Amino acid sequence: MKHYQGGGGLIEALISLVTVSIGVLGMIGMQAALLAENGESRVRMQAGFLATSILGMAAANPENVGCYIVNTTQTAPCASPDAQAQAVGWTTNASDVLPGSASVPPMVAYDNASGQLTVTLRWKMRGESTVHNYIAATQVSTGL
Repeated sequence: MKHYQGGGGLIEALISLVTVSIGVLGMIGMQAALLAENGESRVRMQAGFLATSILGMAAANPENVGCYIVNTTQTAPCASPDAQAQAVGWTTNASDVLPGSASVPPMVAYDNASGQLTVTLRWKMRGESTVHNYIAATQVSTGL
C-alpha cells in the first residue's frame, strides 16, 4: 500500500515563507525606528554646537554681551557692529539647521543681576507635534 504525502511539502514551504516575511518586516520596522532616532540625535548634537558657539562668542566679548541677546523682549545696548553681525549670523544659522524652528525661534537672554547668559533652542521634527528643547547657560563676567 502506497501512501502519498499530498502537498505537505508545499504547506511547509508556505509556512517558512510567512515566517521569513514576518521577520523581514520586523527588521524593516526596526531600521525605520533607528533612522528616526538617529535624526533626532543629530539635531540635538547640532543644537549643542549652536548653543556652545553663541555662548563662546559672548564669553569672548563680554563688554558687548547685549549684542548677543536675540528673540526676547529684553533690550540692551549694542556698541559693536561685529558682535551684532555675529548674533544675526548665528540666528540665521540656527533657524536653518533646526527643523521647524521658524515657529519656535532660538532665544538668547541675559540676566544682568547674576551675569548669566541663557540660550534656549527649540525645534519640531517633521511629522511630530512635540517641541524639543535644548537649554545651555554660562556666566559672563561683565554686566550691562
